[in-house]
Amino acid sequence: MNKKEITRDQMIVIRVTALEKKQIQKNAEKYGLSISDLARQFLLKGHAWAKSTNEISEFVLNRKTLIGLANNLNQLTRYAHQKKELPIIMELLQKINKTFDP
Repeated sequence: MNKKEITRDQMIVIRVTALEKKQIQKNAEKYGLSISDLARQFLLKGHAWAKSTNEISEFVLNRKTLIGLANNLNQLTRYAHQKKELPIIMELLQKINKTFDP
């Protein structure tokens, strides 16, 4: 069903304080959603998915990079334990540290 075909004609009203409303608005902005969309997602699914933004895309990219580095580090550690060649691993770890500490 197309989004334009859905008619939402039912309302659920909740009461919140002014502070709660501000917090809800901030959360909706953070997710890139309207308050209604945010509430609908939380109430129906128990979580909300953010709209795609550059900030989120960068976060996903950084996370993937970090996961890749962690996998590589685990593989190097496994290799070091098998071959007993720790000096090579220490040199690689120093290079990784230089990459993250400009």
